[in-house]
Amino acid sequence: MRRRWPRWQEKSGPHQQIQSMGDHFPGFHYKATRNGGLVWNGELQPTPESPRYRVRIDHEGGDAPAVWVEKPDLPKDAPHRYPSGKLCLYWPEEWSWRDEETLAETIVPWAALWLYYYEVWQVTGEWLGPEAPHGGEDKKQE
Repeated sequence: MRRRWPRWQEKSGPHQQIQSMGDHFPGFHYKATRNGGLVWNGELQPTPESPRYRVRIDHEGGDAPAVWVEKPDLPKDAPHRYPSGKLCLYWPEEWSWRDEETLAETIVPWAALWLYYYEVWQVTGEWLGPEAPHGGEDKKQE
């Protein structure tokens, strides 16, 4: 009997994500999860003067990927993060994950941009990046 991938994997499955990430961010490495998702680990450095940030991207099923900075530790008051510490990379009312998206073309560059604005915030005390308020269970820390 032939095994079928879940619906989300047929359009933009793990193989497409692995290929795209390997082409654009070869320093990122992945592990498969029991649910058929992928957990990515790698480093981002938004500017040549920036520290290297170790980030984790969890991508389970057809759900939107979630991104955390694992090292260095971010201060608890760092803006534009959810209570879990997950980065707020976009406003869900303006954009949502679709099966045909790739991490390499959306989530990873947005995480690097978030880190750039985070560094500016550390110097100025003001978040100069794009922002939009939203509430709900995942209410942003601001």
